Amino acid sequence: MLTQNTPTSPTIKAASLVVATAITLVASPGAIAAEPVVITFPAGENTPASITLLQRQGNIGRDNAFYDNYRPQVQFSAERQQVTCTVRVPQSQEKVEPGQTAEVALNCSEKFKIRDKERSFLVFEGGRKVAVGTIK
Repeated sequence: MLTQNTPTSPTIKAASLVVATAITLVASPGAIAAEPVVITFPAGENTPASITLLQRQGNIGRDNAFYDNYRPQVQFSAERQQVTCTVRVPQSQEKVEPGQTAEVALNCSEKFKIRDKERSFLVFEGGRKVAVGTIK
């Protein structure tokens, strides 16, 4: 059996209060949505980053390690385009194995942008996602 709420029912009054409050908060003067802060990094400079090489699972990840001077395509948080970057692995760490996270430097062929609060990036190889990372 269906019941109908009348305009005086507590459910309607509570819902009206919530809607009125939400509208008031959205429409209050002085409420300004913050613009995301975008940081631009120049081409050809080493940028500190943390990178995790994904283990192969279907169409993502890699089966083997990568070494110093690895050159994948990288897509940063504030960019739609991918940029070719050279991944510099520290001499103390010869390689990065699948499943491993390493502190590296990225040296990109073009300038790139990231969102300050979202410093993440994706790493691609032939269109397949192989790693994820964060700019330090």
